Amino acid sequence: MSVDDRLRDAFGETDRSWDEQVPDALAAVTARRRHESVVRRGAAAALVAAAAVATVAVTVSQRTDDAPSPSEEPTTPATTSTTAPAEVPESLTGNWLSRPITRADVRRAARDAGKPDKADLMLAGLPAPPFRVVLVINGDRHETVQYVRSGGQDELFDQENVEMRADRLVLSPQFAEGENVHTWVVEDGVLRMDFVSTSEAEHQTVPAEAWQRLFYDTAAFTREQ
Repeated sequence: MSVDDRLRDAFGETDRSWDEQVPDALAAVTARRRHESVVRRGAAAALVAAAAVATVAVTVSQRTDDAPSPSEEPTTPATTSTTAPAEVPESLTGNWLSRPITRADVRRAARDAGKPDKADLMLAGLPAPPFRVVLVINGDRHETVQYVRSGGQDELFDQENVEMRADRLVLSPQFAEGENVHTWVVEDGVLRMDFVSTSEAEHQTVPAEAWQRLFYDTAAFTREQ
């Protein structure tokens, strides 16, 4: 077999499995980019962590000769939590659809979060109102995915991990630090949620509370068939 034939044989077939992974990969990248460009969360925490590492490095380098070496110092065994997250109730799982969300709803969410001046920035990152919020809760994966539906098209907006703590629903962003806590109730096939608290860091863009109030508390959700 000639070199040319060998090259043709080597590159003649492509791995079709890559094509199958493209939609999921694209959705994840889109959600992450949306999260980073609109909310800009987690940057300060990373800088603080880097500074802490640098401080530790300097401290270690300045040890005196008679200080005990790391191998001589007592260590405490690391502990890891093996507690599995509580199951997401079946009544919560599935696809949920809000009523149309208006420009006034966006401004109300910003105002209720104590940041009415951020409403225009929120509107700039959203489709033109009115639009609907599509909430997909996957109990098996402990995940919720939010879409914004406008003109018959669903745009992926964010993804969060879901955890149940007593009667509270705890949502943790997949691409940032912190938690968002809501109360919830499902009655006659209608899901209603109310914001309780957030530990996500606030920076110079839109605070997490404003987005949480907009997507989860503005309107009740009905189960989408």
